[in-house]
Amino acid sequence: MAECIESSGLTARQVAVRAGVSASTVHRILNGQVSPSVATLHNITAACGLDLAMSTPVLSSAEAAAAARAILDENYPAEVAPDIELWATRLEAWAENDPVQIIEEAARASGVLHRADAVLLAGETTAGRLASAGEASGKQWALSGAAGLDLPAFDEAVARISVLWCEDPNAVLPHVVGGSLRQTSSAHRASVVVAAADPDLFRGTFERDRIRYAAPIQIALDAISVGGDAAARAREEIRTW
Repeated sequence: MAECIESSGLTARQVAVRAGVSASTVHRILNGQVSPSVATLHNITAACGLDLAMSTPVLSSAEAAAAARAILDENYPAEVAPDIELWATRLEAWAENDPVQIIEEAARASGVLHRADAVLLAGETTAGRLASAGEASGKQWALSGAAGLDLPAFDEAVARISVLWCEDPNAVLPHVVGGSLRQTSSAHRASVVVAAADPDLFRGTFERDRIRYAAPIQIALDAISVGGDAAARAREEIRTW
């Protein structure tokens, strides 16, 4: 809101007059002391010479997945950020404290395919190639999603859709893109997702055949999040926990 007023060339008081609201209302909005209605926001942005646009993108909240792990995973920190606490409250209410349903709700809300920083790759690749790319980055990484369900050997192909979590995707991508694996903008064509992760996501990882995998709960979250066959298999698996 402050940027809108600044770009208008008007003072906050002038914007308030044009918008038909009090100067104190604009002041409280600017200082985060009140949550304005959509109508009020529309009047203020119009007064600034701007249009108010609202959208409803697919949920892709990393905090939702983190909240599920905070609730269910003993490897996750007991103290978490306020936005993760908020998601934990939502999940417990939506799922009525059912662990399986908590994973379902968190997976639906975490939307790894729709993350702004996610890179979608189409084509075939092996677990070893993804692992080598992760190692080459010099930072933390872990495979998840379909690969985490299958635990393929180093030279075996990964099933779709597998997720390569890493601290720095820019350091990973040069080592994985090329040959039969190309970037795509279509989630329907993706076989691998490369996405950035906070350090806490790597808690509880384990290794098999030189490949590092995310914690089982994270694998289930990601497999359900990407949908398709991976989601169906993950649902079967978590019902046995």
